[in-house]
Amino acid sequence: MQWETDTMQVAYRLYYLVGKDSDIFHREKDATDRALASNSLAAAAPEHLTVITGTHTGNIRLSVELRSDEPEPPAPQWETAIDVSLYSTSGRLWLSEWAGELIDTAGNLAHAGSGWYRVRVQARGRDRGAAQGAVQAWVEEHQLTIWPAAPDHDKVHWVTDAFGLHYYDPQRPTASPVYPADALPWAIRTDNVRIRAWAEQLGYDVQGQDRIVAAIHAASLGKPSAGSPAL
Repeated sequence: MQWETDTMQVAYRLYYLVGKDSDIFHREKDATDRALASNSLAAAAPEHLTVITGTHTGNIRLSVELRSDEPEPPAPQWETAIDVSLYSTSGRLWLSEWAGELIDTAGNLAHAGSGWYRVRVQARGRDRGAAQGAVQAWVEEHQLTIWPAAPDHDKVHWVTDAFGLHYYDPQRPTASPVYPADALPWAIRTDNVRIRAWAEQLGYDVQGQDRIVAAIHAASLGKPSAGSPAL
């Protein structure tokens, strides 16, 4: 399946993939920092992918390809190309603009149901986008290729644009995949009843948390807890 648009809206140099259960997981405030520190382009967590553009505000050209297997190596016309692992708990994954507007026309991108996916993010024109800042007609192009695959560290095929090279350091180790249990806020994944009550008082979705933890355990993806301190 292939989908394409010339009017993917970005703001603050960001757009996303988000899942149905994304609000239950702690939205990592450092997602942009993780992306810039690891590969300059994208960072994944359960039910969520953050992608960084050179364009600050406006349209980019974006194509999405859904596959059942790993694609051929990236073509040389892409200036930056990376692969990351993303886990879908809900089996629902949608394109989203920075402000939260879902792009329904692209369809459900978790095309194999719940489980692990590999996402290849390819970009070109980030330097032009960064130079212009705000654009009407696109000057930057991205492609997302998504296929089911076991979790693995980020893979940086290459980073050649000046925007990416400002952040990317090939001497740094690549980022490891984020498992669902690791992405939950500590205060609601702990077995300590008092901490969970405190988390609920602060507005965490504890009932939703129970549902997600059950799904994690059913999929044998939960990592052993290190325990929690007594209060």
